[in-house]
Parts: sequence; C-alpha cells; structure tokens
Amino acid sequence: MRKLLFVVTLIFCHHVRAQDSTARFADVPAIRLYNHLLYNNTSPTLNSIFNQELKPGVINSFTLDFDYSNNSNAVPALFAFDLLFKGNISDALKDRVDNRIKNKLRFQDNLTTGATYQHYLKKWDGTIFFSVDQRQMRDISGYKQTYELLFYGNARFEGDSANLSHIRFQNFIYNQYTAGIKKVVDYGRFQMQFGVGLSFLQVVNNEDIRTGNNSSLYTAPYGEYLDIDYSLDYNAAREGATNLSQLNGFGVSGNFNLAIMNNDKWKLSFDVSDLGSITMANQPVNYVGTNKIRFQGIGLPNLTSFSSQTFDTLNLDSAVRSNLPKRTNNQYSVSLPYNAMLVFSKPLMHDRLVLNIGLQHLNVPGYNVYGYVKVNYFLRPDVVISGSVGAGGYTLCNLGFDFAKVWKNFEISAGSGNLLGLVLPAYYTGTGLYVRVAGYF
Repeated sequence: MRKLLFVVTLIFCHHVRAQDSTARFADVPAIRLYNHLLYNNTSPTLNSIFNQELKPGVINSFTLDFDYSNNSNAVPALFAFDLLFKGNISDALKDRVDNRIKNKLRFQDNLTTGATYQHYLKKWDGTIFFSVDQRQMRDISGYKQTYELLFYGNARFEGDSANLSHIRFQNFIYNQYTAGIKKVVDYGRFQMQFGVGLSFLQVVNNEDIRTGNNSSLYTAPYGEYLDIDYSLDYNAAREGATNLSQLNGFGVSGNFNLAIMNNDKWKLSFDVSDLGSITMANQPVNYVGTNKIRFQGIGLPNLTSFSSQTFDTLNLDSAVRSNLPKRTNNQYSVSLPYNAMLVFSKPLMHDRLVLNIGLQHLNVPGYNVYGYVKVNYFLRPDVVISGSVGAGGYTLCNLGFDFAKVWKNFEISAGSGNLLGLVLPAYYTGTGLYVRVAGYF
C-alpha cells in the first residue's frame, strides 16, 4: 500500500513539472477558490467522492485522506481503542460499559486511508477519478450476558445460564481500487449529476461469527460442569495480502450517485456506496454446527482471544470433541455493509453560509438512520469552518466541527463528527477524526 502511494505521488509530481502552467489553464475560467454550493466540506464518511468538487478552473486534483469513526450504544471510545489495540482495560471501564448495557451491546467502526486522483475532461464535460484505499470495518453486537461472560467470566452465572444467542461479529480488512466517472447534464433551469464508481477489493483479512437462537452456557453450582447449547457459524480468512499479487480473497463493489440542482440555489444528492461482496478462496477456515455439549473437569479457553485455533487446542476426550463444530476449509462469501446517504444543501447570506441537512443509513443490524444538520460558514473565500449536530446510528447525540484552508493549488481540512468522544473518551460512546490534504493542478 505504501509503495503504491509512493509511485502515485511520483507520477503526480512528474506531471506537475512537465506541464506548462499557461497551457494547463488555457481556455478555462479564472480560478475561484470555492464553489460555495457544491463544495460540502465534511468527513469523507458523510461526503462521497461524487460530492468532492474540483475548484472552478482546475482540471486535476490529488487528495490524501484519513478518516476514522466509531459509535456504540454502550462502549466508550477509550474502551474501543484499548480493545482494538490490545491496551489495558481497567475494571472501572468494564463496569461502566456493563452498567450502560440495557439489553444488547452494539459497536461499529470504520477506518479509511487512501489517495484519490480526479481529472476533468473538457470535451466530454465530465470527470474521471481513480482511488486506492485501505479499508477496515468492524460490527459487533450481542446480549448483555455475552459481554459479562467474556469480561467477568462465568462465576456470576453459577446455577444460571448466560444467553449467547444472536452474537454477531464482522471484521473486514481489504484494499480497494476504484475507477469512476461523474458528469453534470444541464437541462436549463435544472442540472443533474450522474456518477458511478466500480471497485476491485483485495481481501487482507476477514472474520464472520454468528450464533443462532437458543445458544447459551449453563454453569452448574460450584462449577461442577458446564452445559453449552450452541448454533454457530464461524468463517475466517487467512491473514495476508501484503502485495498486489496476493489474493487471500477478492470482491467487487459499486458506488452510485444521483444529484439534482438548481444552478447555485440548492442541491439534493443521493449516494449509495460499498454495494457488493467479498469471497474468501485461499484456505479459509470454517466451523459450523448445532449441538449440546457437557464439559466436566476441564477449563475453557480465554474467550476474549477466540480464534480459528480455539477448538483445536481444547483438551477433550473423543466423545466430547465429536460434538464440537467440524473444521473445514470451504470458500465463503460475505456481503459488505453498504452505506446510503441523502443530503440537501442550500446557500444563504449571499453564499457565505451553506446549510446541509442529511440522512445516512448503514446496513448493519440495529443501526438507526443517522440524521444531521451541518453549517459551513466562510470566514473568507479561502477559509471555512463548519459545525454540525447529529443523532442516530448507535449514539444519541453527536457534535462536530471542521476547519479548512485553501490556497491556489493546495488545500488542507480536518475535523470530527463527534467532538465529545475526543474530549471525553473514557465516558462518551463514539468518536471520529478525519484529515484531508489536496493538491490542484
């Protein structure tokens, strides 16, 4: 990934040196720093490539993006960081999460790093773009008793059963290579923008774990025995894909855009991204089964470090082992959690302020539609600040702030859709941060 970004950067720099600046901007309008209506400066998670406009008079752009966000109904940002990066989770933090879970715990996060190149084709009056991104997405849900079993052990369930039904864990890590087009068609009073992007996905790693109805763990008094009633589907890809020639798994996805605008008076944009699936074909691991097992005189492994080797390392007699899920290496496919967005933008105060109202739906279980209001205010034509408030997903309320500064051939922007999680990571559920650097030529 780093090598590819380095090569793209060298090509970009060589192209800039090779072009004569006078010829490059011949027959195009004078450069204006912003299109006040169409440039909706916001997190890449909420603002797709189709809504990242080239500055008027510019025919090329090269953008580097970093964007991370997570949200949960009970897990503070610090707990998520410690768990994902193997930090020390304090007992106080465990208790805080336990007290917040009413019925089910839900957590979702998304990390994107990558580069995008856009080029305006004058004769066609449209734009082509190419991007390379590394994507990481996780989605976790389960009942409160599942959380307590994992982080406190089964002692508190002596003489009782812990509900392990409907556990869901999905982990996607892949490289995404995208090519696309977008074009605005002028119908006089109204204009419409059409866009499509197709991606090839190179899977680095994947885990997909699901339990069915009536899955439980019963602990007998004094820990004399354990009864497990399970319905399990466990699939995992072999971790790898360190270069372009390796394919542990592969997939395709599509991004689509349709927007309508009335010159510079307003814009309504609809986007669907990550509509596709991945297939694991290079020696994946599967455990699938439904059964009941009684464990006597043995200790269970640490369930917080559950992996494809867990069943293999259990020291069991043959009768018990025969009731465990059987290991296979079958190819499997998983659908990506697609993202749908609807955004309305309206300029006010002689284009100095742009009001954006948006809805976002992420296709994961229990995820509520996320709604937000975002205001972009231009302190100067080359400086914009933004404030936002939103609710939905797994969190109750998010407050965001963004800042961007643009020069003739360079731009930098940064912000967060959830400042509370950055300021109070040990207490507030959910956070986010993005940084974007762009060059124009």
